[in-house]
Amino acid sequence: MTVSWPTIEWTWAPLVLLSLAAGVIIAGDLFVRATRPALWMQLGLLGLLAAGAAVVLQIPPNASAFNQAVQYDGFGRSGVLVLLAGGCLIALISQRPVGREELPAAEYFALLLLAVLGLVVLSISFELMAIFLSVEMVSVGVYVLAGVRRGDTRGSEAAMKYFVLAAFSAGFLVLGLAFLYGGAEGSTLLGRIALAAHRPATPFSLGCILAGYALTLAGFAFKLTLVPFHLYAADVFDGAPTPVAAFLAVLSKAAGVIALIHILSPLRVVDNDALQSALMQDFTGLLWIFAALGIVVGNAAALVQRRIKRMLAYSTIAHSGYLLIGVLVFLEGSVRGAEVETAILVYLTAYVLMNAGAFGVAAALGPAGEGEIEDYAGLARRSPALALAMTIALLSLTGIPATAGFVGKLTLFARAVEADHIALVVLAVLGSAVSAYYYLRVVVYMYMRDSAPETSGAEADPVPLEFGHKIGLIFSTAATVFFGIFPQTLLFLLKIL
Repeated sequence: MTVSWPTIEWTWAPLVLLSLAAGVIIAGDLFVRATRPALWMQLGLLGLLAAGAAVVLQIPPNASAFNQAVQYDGFGRSGVLVLLAGGCLIALISQRPVGREELPAAEYFALLLLAVLGLVVLSISFELMAIFLSVEMVSVGVYVLAGVRRGDTRGSEAAMKYFVLAAFSAGFLVLGLAFLYGGAEGSTLLGRIALAAHRPATPFSLGCILAGYALTLAGFAFKLTLVPFHLYAADVFDGAPTPVAAFLAVLSKAAGVIALIHILSPLRVVDNDALQSALMQDFTGLLWIFAALGIVVGNAAALVQRRIKRMLAYSTIAHSGYLLIGVLVFLEGSVRGAEVETAILVYLTAYVLMNAGAFGVAAALGPAGEGEIEDYAGLARRSPALALAMTIALLSLTGIPATAGFVGKLTLFARAVEADHIALVVLAVLGSAVSAYYYLRVVVYMYMRDSAPETSGAEADPVPLEFGHKIGLIFSTAATVFFGIFPQTLLFLLKIL
């Protein structure tokens, strides 16, 4: 008698591994009262690495499950790996602030894993309910993480602002998804919505599809901090712990772009004349305006900021504008979709690395790193390694050659030029030139200004770093330079993984 063993559904393996790691951390905290956050950080890191290994080794491209509701298409699969790598970096740079501020370490790292889990589900979801539930899963985790500094009024304010505005944006999102459901005549699968977009049954169905996409875009505009949905960003980034601000700036934005590409992809291939006309006149024009406003408003507001995290918050708004250029080019369909998706992934990878470096240095410096730009004066003398890491991150954010940021912008802007968006590319280049002022201003303070006379004692001493925090900064800095000098390596990795 032969025994038939059940086959393992590896499609769910990354999600199970992340959930299991979060559960082990929560359960372990009941029995192991660790005085240092290193144990929980290591368990979280192990879960993230195991999930990444499952994607690379066991899940082939275009794998799907649950009646096509979950799909690892090439873009989403690579995006999941970028998210997991970013989760590893944020876990590493969280070790020092969690220990220094005596935050509840087990709860912190468990919530971080669950928030990353929600982003992974969002990146591979091709079903409306799964998209909405994953967005809410991330939001609930971020509510708690933003206010994890118990008793801190700025942290509580940040959590409340994010909660109120996220609930407001969720209304747009759920209404948009409901219209898409109606336009697809009762189906929640994106594939069925694509068929309905090709051949709308009635003019009412066509109107539902267009209204659904418009409202869904408004809902995702909050996650991507698109102007005018950006007003919460600076206050939340400034009040939340620095690694949580990094999560919002990096991973939340990356997953939002991946999901937006998936949701809008039916419009890209549509061949219905009425819908195509509405698409070209309305959606592409709307995306163009969103991108231009993000570049202008983000860079202009960052110019006048004196606090480092508020400056980085507004700079992420400008980078949202750059990323939206890629979404616009993809949606128009004038450039091959695979080329545009590769350009977006290159930019997202660079964006994760350089922001992890910048926020990681701010987290290492503690209150001084989260405060005024002037607090960075003299950092190159007392902590040369941190000053170097911050300098490389800021140069990459500017788009200076030989950095990953330059490669990301060059790849993305080249696709936009191919699509004849010359004016938008010129605006983006001018925005990058403007950003050099506020990014390099920090470098000037670190290398060319002396520390304030009152800075003495512990604040003037070299900054001690935990091993995990060092590894996070070393990896993000080295990868930013390596991929800037050898960009083909990044393209090769995105192709084979």
